[in-house]
Amino acid sequence: MRNRTQAARGSGFVLLWFLLATASYAWAQSEAELIAGAKKEGKVVFWSSMRIEDSRALAAGFEARYPFIKVDIFRAGGEQIVNRALTEHLAGKTTYDVLNAFALKVLQNKGLLQPYAAPEATHYPVGFKDPQNFWVSLYSGYNVIGYNTKLVSKAEAPRNWDDLLHPRWKGKLLMDDEEYFWHAGMLKHWGEEKGRKYMEALSRQGLQFRNGHALLADLLSIGEFPAAVVVYPDHIEQMKAKGQTVEWVKSSDPILVNLAPVAVAARAPQPNAAKLFLNYSISKEGQEILQKARRASARHDVPPLVPDMDPRKLKLVPLDPETTNPEHVKDFRRAFGLN
Repeated sequence: MRNRTQAARGSGFVLLWFLLATASYAWAQSEAELIAGAKKEGKVVFWSSMRIEDSRALAAGFEARYPFIKVDIFRAGGEQIVNRALTEHLAGKTTYDVLNAFALKVLQNKGLLQPYAAPEATHYPVGFKDPQNFWVSLYSGYNVIGYNTKLVSKAEAPRNWDDLLHPRWKGKLLMDDEEYFWHAGMLKHWGEEKGRKYMEALSRQGLQFRNGHALLADLLSIGEFPAAVVVYPDHIEQMKAKGQTVEWVKSSDPILVNLAPVAVAARAPQPNAAKLFLNYSISKEGQEILQKARRASARHDVPPLVPDMDPRKLKLVPLDPETTNPEHVKDFRRAFGLN
């Protein structure tokens, strides 16, 4: 009986080794095939909502690794990218290979993306990649509370979202007038009853609306307002490094995370180069390039922008890309009287 058990264990180890070796060999073969195909294609077309300089830095790294592929970049806002892709689809053509924008779920639902189980996607946690392998988040944007450290003492600084409902903040809070995704994400995370009750209370705080998170951070830094409902910590950290008196709240639960899905087009003209580019962009090397451009990565083997932004220390909740629904825009504007 003992000999049979040992034999079974031995055969199990052999089978496991065989499966792992086969999987490794399959990727090596698959990559070799992609490279062979990409050499014939010669280029990859990348549409992205990132800053153009960030896309160029990523493209330069990719071209250094795969010198036989040229990256053509088109930069536009996420909504414009989605609309252009839909327009091309209606015209019966596809000129792009890889897309990067938060609203890609719209295209996924219309069958304009193809699933691709990129090997590097295994390094991403649940919520930062599509369970059906349609996309992986190229970078992360944290939604946090910000405040001016000269106007707000450490003892009075908010520690969580409920603290913003304190009477001391009435008429003193800034908020972006297009905070649609945060609003929808909080309702989903907390549930309709708790979420709407909170938003109703927050709307009674006499919020001051401006457009753009960079502007909100600037107004905080000059003391125009003591606090802002949502700012981006990467920007705040850059300002702190320059000696500006701003800070962000690390203890909020949840900290919603804006995703930046990257995906391959269903009818990509250069499908082999597209898959190589997507896999490179989410690899450790590609993510470190974006990290130098102040983009936060969901990969735990890529260092955070600053120690306080380590994803393992924060209560992060990735935003569902379905929050791009136009109804969420109307709902936000109704909730805060912006109609």
